[in-house]
Amino acid sequence: MKILSSAQLKSVDQETIRIEGISSWELMERASSIVTASILEDYIDSIKELPIVVVCGKGNNGGDGLAIARQLQESGYDVEVRLLKSESYSDDNLLNQEKLEEITFFGLDDDLDLPTEGFLVDCLFGYGLSAPLGSEWQAVISQINAFHGKVLSVDMPSGLLLDGVGLESDPIVKAWKVYTFQVPKLSLLLPDNSRYVNEFSILDIGLDLRAMADQNSQYNFIDSELLEVLIRHRSRFSHKGTYGNVALIGGSLGKIGAVLLASRAALRTGCGLVTAYIPKCGYQILQIGLAEAMVTLDSAEEHLMDFNIEPIYSSYAVGIGMGKSEETIRGFGLWLQGLNEESKVVLDADALNILSENENMLKFLPKNSVLTPHPKELKRLIGEWENDLDKLEKSKTFARENNIVMVIKGANTAIVNPTGDIYFNSTGNPGMATGGTGDVLTGIIGSLLAQGYESLDAAVFGVYVHGLAGDFAKGWVGEASLIATDVIEYIPSALMELSQEH
Repeated sequence: MKILSSAQLKSVDQETIRIEGISSWELMERASSIVTASILEDYIDSIKELPIVVVCGKGNNGGDGLAIARQLQESGYDVEVRLLKSESYSDDNLLNQEKLEEITFFGLDDDLDLPTEGFLVDCLFGYGLSAPLGSEWQAVISQINAFHGKVLSVDMPSGLLLDGVGLESDPIVKAWKVYTFQVPKLSLLLPDNSRYVNEFSILDIGLDLRAMADQNSQYNFIDSELLEVLIRHRSRFSHKGTYGNVALIGGSLGKIGAVLLASRAALRTGCGLVTAYIPKCGYQILQIGLAEAMVTLDSAEEHLMDFNIEPIYSSYAVGIGMGKSEETIRGFGLWLQGLNEESKVVLDADALNILSENENMLKFLPKNSVLTPHPKELKRLIGEWENDLDKLEKSKTFARENNIVMVIKGANTAIVNPTGDIYFNSTGNPGMATGGTGDVLTGIIGSLLAQGYESLDAAVFGVYVHGLAGDFAKGWVGEASLIATDVIEYIPSALMELSQEH
């Protein structure tokens, strides 16, 4: 799914109107009815007994709000409307004003007279806002943010730019939930904007698919439809060699569990063989903990030193629990130099930390190696950033200069391709913020590389499956109790769901 700019979205709206032979008001009515239905579906148990206030601006986002208010009233709900005073309403806004019996108008300095509880539907501004709101909006936005009920924003939290990062001092609505139209908006996906976007839903309002496909964008949102071309089905004549042999390289005294988690994840993701290359102290742990994995030992007892790994593996996943002893750094560097250009490698954890402290090693990375940093590891690699947009630009530069695929872990994990394309993930939940889930992701991506997936495809597919497995696990154990092993247990469920969909 493409993530589009404001100009592109406007173009798609206009093309949809032209192709379908409908008016802009009819498209607005369709979009508003879908928002209304979604609100009722999400809050049906509480919305019946509580007041609803819809705060509307002068443009088409305000027109959406007026339509939503009318539709809720027609369904028997207690709805009040607050509409900004203006001498220049949009045509569709005016048309929807005529269809409402009672509207309370307000100015920027007025008291909105909001109820003490219930629901507030924010329809002041949509995706068309081109600059941050001025200080004159502070009083209105502050009243909305002080509301004690749930604030539901339509398309965008008012005041937040479609492709920008909001400042704490900016007048921006802090939404409990955002109902955004057709495609996600870039700013809804950025961690810097989390104070304004608790969660969001993407509502299909029937915009023309071909018009959207004709738009060019470097930003993409990973959903199950995007994975349709990636999913491979197994031949009944295949064997374990068909699906590759991944070498998982890592571990040190006290951190052998990282390799065990990655090995289990790799097997559950479908590779034919898994070999763990670890220091001697981890031998019994791996052999007892995972009967299906093979083990190869380094000569050192408590950390890796030799990296005496035969070049026979389909892919390599390195760095998990590895540590940064002098011998490990030296051995890792020599091993990197021995790789050929076709080697498929995913690097995580201490492999990334070693690279950040020894930048000369970057030139030895095989083309399209996959790096999976969390925010602190990323900062060590690319340096400080001003905000999330700056972070993405610096990550694109790093990926291009080193010809690697970067997986920036976190909410809406971002995958950066050397070409500059960025893919944001749609699966996962806060319960996955626990030790070991990164090791699981490394095992998943290493497994997909071993099975023959190209680096970008392995990263996109792997991140989605990892998050989807975490979502299944959340449904069973909740967020607070979720651990990395739970994610591994639900990898089969994630893969089966994708297979059934396609």
